[in-house]
Amino acid sequence: MERRNFIKGALMATGGLFLGGSAIHRLMDDKEDVNSSLPSTIEKIHQGAGKNVLILMSAGTRKGNTDRLTDAYIKGIVERGHTVTKVYLGSMRVEGCRGCGACQRQGHGCVVQDGMQDIYPLFEKCDVVVMASPLYFWTITARLKAFIERLYAISVEDKYPVKGTVLLMTSGDDRADTFKQPLQYFQVISDVLGKQPLGYYCAGGCTGCEDIGRYIDERHLDRVYKMGLELL
Repeated sequence: MERRNFIKGALMATGGLFLGGSAIHRLMDDKEDVNSSLPSTIEKIHQGAGKNVLILMSAGTRKGNTDRLTDAYIKGIVERGHTVTKVYLGSMRVEGCRGCGACQRQGHGCVVQDGMQDIYPLFEKCDVVVMASPLYFWTITARLKAFIERLYAISVEDKYPVKGTVLLMTSGDDRADTFKQPLQYFQVISDVLGKQPLGYYCAGGCTGCEDIGRYIDERHLDRVYKMGLELL
């Protein structure tokens, strides 16, 4: 019953305002050291005294609807005082799991040398992982799915690090069952990572690359910003 109510509770409507990660960085903490050894696809947005939050933005384009929704959430959690690192999966090469099993035989390190080698230490240190994705063929992006698959490398006897989870999604469709499949999968991932979901927001009715301009209703951005303020 709880899982059914979880799925029915998805917020859907329509969404607009752009505030990029770098803009948030300047507004929220302009004294932050921007000289980082991390690749440009990984952005350290804020260092705070609260939780360590890892943001995985899996849309293929920056400044689109999913990125805007993500940055509105980031603005809230930065104001709340949390440490925030944002990863642009769409700008990285992250393969899916090959199923070779080498990780389970050789010290739980993945033999595939790609962008995941930069993400593993960030995931290890974070308290909360935020997965942001547009709806592609009724589920999350292949980029985000590849990240999830590759977590198998750090599992020990099918046990995974305990992390809080948040899901942010956008879609052009806004029917009652639009986000049903990704929400079910999100519940599975949250269970695997050992905690109940900390929150989710699903913004339907957006316009994408098929139209002249991308559009997300500003109500979504305001709501998800307030949701970020509630992360304790």
